[in-house]
Amino acid sequence: MDGTFLAIDFETASASRASACAVGVALFEGGQIRESAATLIDPLLADEEWDDFNTMIHGIRSSDVVGAPSFSETWAGLQGTYPGVPLVAHNAGFDMSVLRAELGRAGVSVEQPLRYTCSASIARIAWPEMLSVSLPIVAEALGISLDHHEPSSDARASGEILTRAASVLGASSVDDALTRANRRWGAIHSDLTWDTGYMRQSGGGSGPRAKDFVPDASAEFDEQHALYGATVVFTGTLQSMTRREAYEAIVGVGAQPGDTVTKRTNVLVVGEQDLARLVAGEQMSSKQVKAAALREAGQDIQMVGEIELLRML
Repeated sequence: MDGTFLAIDFETASASRASACAVGVALFEGGQIRESAATLIDPLLADEEWDDFNTMIHGIRSSDVVGAPSFSETWAGLQGTYPGVPLVAHNAGFDMSVLRAELGRAGVSVEQPLRYTCSASIARIAWPEMLSVSLPIVAEALGISLDHHEPSSDARASGEILTRAASVLGASSVDDALTRANRRWGAIHSDLTWDTGYMRQSGGGSGPRAKDFVPDASAEFDEQHALYGATVVFTGTLQSMTRREAYEAIVGVGAQPGDTVTKRTNVLVVGEQDLARLVAGEQMSSKQVKAAALREAGQDIQMVGEIELLRML
């Protein structure tokens, strides 16, 4: 397969995207891995700013990063070693949001757009029968070795998934794979705005509809899961996943996503709100307002943020 890309994976010290504590990379050329590496990053946070939940996931502690390079030093090294090479990440919404946040915090300029794409989104097209395209599930299905949350292992697996998906799609290059998956390269621009690279289907609406996502009736779910059997509605933008990925994650645990807040809603997930779209004078979206009114009337409805959703999942 033609094309060169750098698979990348960040780990963070806290819920803040501007807290990168490790990064792993893997260089792929012609469909083959050429090299991989990982480094700890000092996120420049006080010990009490580290989140125990994050440490539980990746095992990195504040004491581990003493003497490690800062993000700006790490990024300068990556750009010097792999100039202009496009990036690939699994669930790239998370890793690219970390990159944007850290670039902004460090005041690092982006002279040329940083191109990137998401191996999870390509996997979803290549293997539509998979109920979930989370990294460990896809890696296990494809027989790819993975030490999950060890950043170089995650990066290698992400790149391998993309090359396997491209082969399944009959693509001769990464560019061809994106075209066949109805995608284009996303980009982080000099002002740190980004283009996700998603392309709407002709005749389609503004995004996926919750009613089109239904838990598999033949699947065996954990009935003790916090979200099993719940109706979950989203408002605002999530940083760690697209709305489609969120819907797929929800049905993957036996819950049902909903488009609007109703008396059947059990959980409202509140993402980042676009203030320009709120009703004049309001600080909450219409879904939040309705959920609050239903709670006032006695309905058992939870309102949770993105981090809490990830914990529940």
